[in-house]
Amino acid sequence: MVTSNRSRVVVVGTGSVGAAVADAIVLQGLCDELVLINHHPDKATGLAMDLMDGTEFIGRFVSVRRGDWSDCRDADVVIVTAGPKPKPGETRFQELGAAIDIVDPILAEIRDSGFDGILIMVSNPVDVLSWFAWKRTGLPRAQVIGSGAALDTARLKAIIGEITRLDPRMVSGYVIGEHGESQFVPWSTVSFIGKSFTQYLEDNRDRYEGVTLEGIEERTRERGMTIKRLRGGTSQGIAATVAGITRTILWNERRVLPVSTLIDGEYEYDEHDVFLSLPVALDASGVGDFVDLHLTDEELARFHASARVVREHCAMIADRL
Repeated sequence: MVTSNRSRVVVVGTGSVGAAVADAIVLQGLCDELVLINHHPDKATGLAMDLMDGTEFIGRFVSVRRGDWSDCRDADVVIVTAGPKPKPGETRFQELGAAIDIVDPILAEIRDSGFDGILIMVSNPVDVLSWFAWKRTGLPRAQVIGSGAALDTARLKAIIGEITRLDPRMVSGYVIGEHGESQFVPWSTVSFIGKSFTQYLEDNRDRYEGVTLEGIEERTRERGMTIKRLRGGTSQGIAATVAGITRTILWNERRVLPVSTLIDGEYEYDEHDVFLSLPVALDASGVGDFVDLHLTDEELARFHASARVVREHCAMIADRL
């Protein structure tokens, strides 16, 4: 008798981001079954049909269907992308009031389903809502992850690749802290082609006149808003990021990624009860060991400043718990 261990992923929200995430999961063949949930069921049905229509031309068959909250019970991963449609010029934190009204009942449904897998929060402001999700669902800390600065790290590498005309995957380093205005690059930890990126720039100053670390960091921070201005919103970068996080978990890849996770006294970071992005080991159990970056005093001060920003906004919604 042949038995199989089937993997199920649930995506909650099938707007532009949720649809792109679902598409990336199907195209990469990450799971056996993808279940879509939307407060407008017809939209979930339509997207499932659209994705299934491409089955003939993808490498691995993934069953896609509309589902309901009961499907979360046996899911390995649930991804929450639902949120208010961003308004022009509005920051992630300005969306918080509308976002919590949407996300709170979703999290209650996920909790009540008996879900005990890995919860990936994508809805913004992602650090605040990841903290809220951990509190609301009662899941162990290792099982609640925000997409966080994984996307910002990918953006940093893409920008360095554009500048140097070299493969951005050769960059080793991370954006950490909040997924937002207070995020930053700890340049003391960033390397490229076997040396620190700071040294690489100095050694090639004649080739990269006018390029500065501060300029690269600012471009990284503003890249999302630039994309929104040019095409009305972001979807492909975050979809690839979330698919990568999902693959790491489902395939037990044991990769180190800068996702938003509970910081509660680890190493030199000395922060408590706040979700921020730091490089952590991810596997099938969720968040594992933290990476101690040995930040400089200036970098550590920026990390604490980022933590204060997120914690202040968590306090604004604490009464909803």
